[in-house]
Amino acid sequence: MTENTDSNPLEQALSAAKDNDEQSIRKALRAFVQSRVFVKLDQPWDGKTFPRSDMRLLFVSDGDNRERPMLAVFTSKAFSDIYAQAAAPFDYAVEVDAAWACLGVPKDGGIMVNPNSMPSFRIGPEVASILREAAEKDVAEKSAPPKINPAQK
Repeated sequence: MTENTDSNPLEQALSAAKDNDEQSIRKALRAFVQSRVFVKLDQPWDGKTFPRSDMRLLFVSDGDNRERPMLAVFTSKAFSDIYAQAAAPFDYAVEVDAAWACLGVPKDGGIMVNPNSMPSFRIGPEVASILREAAEKDVAEKSAPPKINPAQK
């Protein structure tokens, strides 16, 4: 496992998270959803325009459970670069909101933050599903037409 000496608030929260310590795990999850993270893609994308429908995200296995897809998410460009050779053809790292990344989690999938590096963090399928649903709700609310108050007519 590779350790990065520079750290950002998300990495600090992940480093402080302890197994079986609900408060530190919640803090790490809160830091994750409020952060910008890097994802690896199989084609270039600017991270601003609408992504192509054939664009694929990098997934890794869930440890020994090789059948469960885990979206690979990185806390920094440096961590995504560490994973570069093992990730071909996912050669393109793009910074996105963590909520956007959650939209890419499939049913029964999870999220692996900084796979094979420290600090790393595993978000299991149950919590990843909740994060995806929250991100979907946010997108739906932002894309819905504004509600008009009848008193304003």
